[in-house]
Formats: sequence, structure tokens, C-alpha cells
Amino acid sequence: MNNNNPSSTELNTIMVQALLRLQELVNNDPTQQHDMLAIAKTFLLGVVSTSIDLIEQGSPGSAPFLYADIEAAAKIGGLHAIKKAQAATGSRHYSVSNIEPDDMETAMNYLGQELGASLFKGLHELPLPLRKPETMLRGIEALLGNLLNQKFNNPHDILDSLCEHLHMALTALDPAKH
Repeated sequence: MNNNNPSSTELNTIMVQALLRLQELVNNDPTQQHDMLAIAKTFLLGVVSTSIDLIEQGSPGSAPFLYADIEAAAKIGGLHAIKKAQAATGSRHYSVSNIEPDDMETAMNYLGQELGASLFKGLHELPLPLRKPETMLRGIEALLGNLLNQKFNNPHDILDSLCEHLHMALTALDPAKH
């Protein structure tokens, strides 16, 4: 076995032992028995954040990816659900969305819905005077501008293509308006 890559069974064993030890500590202090959920949550958040901090030192910029992957794993139901999904498909990969690997159209719609939900949530986290459609539009402009500039050699060409596809999508959504 490679010490840098322990098996998931060993990781599960370590986590179960830690949580059982935590349960023993709580059971030994009757004043904390009603707080087991809060204590377990704090413990798990500590393990996650400490692990990610350590990984971030060796791989700067990896924290957002790791947090997103943890969130995705939680959404699908945790490690047991992932193992079940992998066994059912015979694949090492899993997906919260359950989108087929060759279904680009559904993947695009899924990402669009997720981005829209995140934008809407973010908009409502702003001060009340900023919660307006113009703020959301400016946020989308900033996002697209930054993405195009960072990821593409010819951002203006990509923007032209994006606008063309966006016009086609709008026409398909409501042909009577165009």
C-alpha cells in the first residue's frame, strides 16, 4: 500500500475511530451530550479545513476545487453513495448531476442553472440597494470578461462566437420576439 494514498476503507476506519472517541468524550461529560451534533460538525469542519490548509501549502490555489468536490460529494450522499454510484456504472467517476458523459446539451443547461442559482443567491447577499437586475448583469459582464481574458488567446473572437450562440439561443426560446 502507498502511504501517500491510503485506501478509502482505511480512511473510513480512521474517521469512525475518531468519531467513536469523540462520542466517548461526550458520554464522559453529561453536560455535552445534547451537543453531539454541533461537536461532530465542528470536528468535521476542523478536519476538512485543516486538511485543505495543508494541501494548499503544497498546491496553492487548490482549496476552491477541494471545497467544491467536498460539496459535490455531500450533495450526492457521501462516500457510500459515491461507491454505490461507481459500482452501478462500473466507473471510478461520479457526478452529482447524473449527466451522461457525452450529453453536452444537458451539461450546458445544468451549468447554466447552477450559475443562475449562484448568481441569484449572491445577489440576495448584497445590500438591499444593490439587489437589482443591473447589478446581476454587471456581475455577469465581469465574470465573462475575466474568464475570456484568462482562458482564451483571442477573447474578442470568442466573445463574437458567444454572442452569435446567445442570439440563436434567445431566438430558439422565443421565436416570436425575433
